[in-house]
Amino acid sequence: MGPGARPMTTRPGPKRHWRSYGSDPLPSGAEALDEPFSAFPSWFMRIECDRCGKLQLVNQAHMRWDNLPIRTILDRMLHDGCGGRAGRVELLAGIEGASSRPVRKIALPAAGR
Repeated sequence: MGPGARPMTTRPGPKRHWRSYGSDPLPSGAEALDEPFSAFPSWFMRIECDRCGKLQLVNQAHMRWDNLPIRTILDRMLHDGCGGRAGRVELLAGIEGASSRPVRKIALPAAGR
């Protein structure tokens, strides 16, 4: 390393992964809130705005904050249209009617966010 160079820091990856396929038991909604979004590779987060009710789907693969706990991500998110916060939130492994496999879901509790 040259003068003034800083060592690169990395965040540790998630301890567990819940794949979008298979039949492994899923964590409870409360447990999922404390996991990083990267622990759910290729899952979607379905977010309903608490102010206007609009739905937003966010894919884990496209999320830049995927190493943060889901609870922190939801605390930081504001709806672009009205400034509302995340109301009802679910983690989805696939989309009804578009996925060839059964859709797996985890409902995240609103309390504690």
